[in-house]
Amino acid sequence: MMQGIQPSDNVPLADYLALLRHIAPAAEAGARDYLAAFARRCGRPLTPAELRRAMADGDGDPALMALIRANQLGDTAGREQLAGKIRCSGKATR
Repeated sequence: MMQGIQPSDNVPLADYLALLRHIAPAAEAGARDYLAAFARRCGRPLTPAELRRAMADGDGDPALMALIRANQLGDTAGREQLAGKIRCSGKATR
């Protein structure tokens, strides 16, 4: 194994999303919303490792956790509002 890379860093995005769907459909839907909002706002796709960290580090990225909650509640307006709170890492925002 390469130093600094966790085994789960190599999980393809589709597999990670399928796992979330099995855990809770709202988690998958929230993650998909987060991925789309990140790409629009930040001008690049989020990597599977970045999504995993956003989900698992500490209490999780607040915007991602809120998107999952909004999906669970069926709050479409909240989902749209939360998409604007995505923080970009790396490259500049659009």
